[in-house]
Amino acid sequence: MKRMVALTALLSGLLLLVVPRYILPACEYEGYPPMHCSDTAKAEFLVGAVLMVIGGISFFSKKNIAAVVAAVACILYAVAYWLPDKIGYCHSTRMPCNYGMVPGIRVISVAGVLIMIVAAAGLLKKSRKRGTP
Repeated sequence: MKRMVALTALLSGLLLLVVPRYILPACEYEGYPPMHCSDTAKAEFLVGAVLMVIGGISFFSKKNIAAVVAAVACILYAVAYWLPDKIGYCHSTRMPCNYGMVPGIRVISVAGVLIMIVAAAGLLKKSRKRGTP
């Protein structure tokens, strides 16, 4: 489960780095002038980078900190999900951020939370088998 937590954090962090820029880009990267969605994309870059860092720490750590990483990752996924509403994006259905970037970020966030919940349940089950609190 430790590897599952680490790989999920690493891969979802990587996705949050590349989706708003290359895969489902914000409006600015599609030729439109910089708007609120560009700021949202930059904020998602930061969340993705932090997710990659904590995933790397979990992957290379000798101590079993997977439960803490899973909890922190769930908080970061919630932040990533919430950022488009807080910072803003274009609400026109013709804008790339509305039909691409924001739904992509939300899918990554929800999938990440679901995987982390499964991993945390596995960690809890494993710790109960060992008899450790």
